[in-house]
Amino acid sequence: MNTIDYIEFWATKHCNLNCRGCSSCSPISKEWYLDPEKLQQDLVRLRDLDIKVNNINILGGEPLLHPGLVDLLDVVKNVYPQCNLGILTNGLLLHKMGPLFWSKCIEHSIKIKITWFPVTTEEDITKLEEDLKKRGIDYHITRKTKFNKILVENNKSSMESIVRACGCNNAYNLYDGCVSRCTVPMVVGAFNDYFGTRLIDCGRLNIYEATTEEVLDFLSKPNQSCMNCSAHPQKVFWEKADKRPSKNDWIIEE
Repeated sequence: MNTIDYIEFWATKHCNLNCRGCSSCSPISKEWYLDPEKLQQDLVRLRDLDIKVNNINILGGEPLLHPGLVDLLDVVKNVYPQCNLGILTNGLLLHKMGPLFWSKCIEHSIKIKITWFPVTTEEDITKLEEDLKKRGIDYHITRKTKFNKILVENNKSSMESIVRACGCNNAYNLYDGCVSRCTVPMVVGAFNDYFGTRLIDCGRLNIYEATTEEVLDFLSKPNQSCMNCSAHPQKVFWEKADKRPSKNDWIIEE
């Protein structure tokens, strides 16, 4: 069987935190929830292509906002029962999750991957860790004080230098029947519509119109969408986005 080591998908695009420069573009995203039936169709298609997936992460936005999150967990584990399944969350809503959510986390051996942003105190994190340990939940906490600012218009850098600077680490994305090498190709269209920019809108492959070999080959090689990213990404301190975000929250002026 052919193998993809890691793939991720959005449960929601909107968020309860809205970080400036969010890689999912949550500050400019409308309320949206992934349909479990659509997820099942897409994952079954990958499986039917004889593609094994070792690790799957559920992202947002903020995935805990999804009212049917447990259904998404069931779908993934029904299609890929052997995969390692994680939920990437800012953790702010974990204390509100009900018994069914926690029982599904145990049933499916879910790993809760918490991004600790500056809005959360050390005391809150300590309490959260204590609760997760009592529940027997596997977890990991990553403290995040900076974001990578990567997008650039009219890129003059070489593809080689861009790929060398890439920090996506083969974080393949699945969305609406398509796969991409990272999140960027999946957000470019909405970004252009919102800000009137002309970032290169490509980099997605329709899995229903591709063979197994075409999917794996597409994901293994850079494409023109990579030209949206700078060869000189910048580290910027974390902040909440304004009510009216600016394209410069994401775009580097080179």
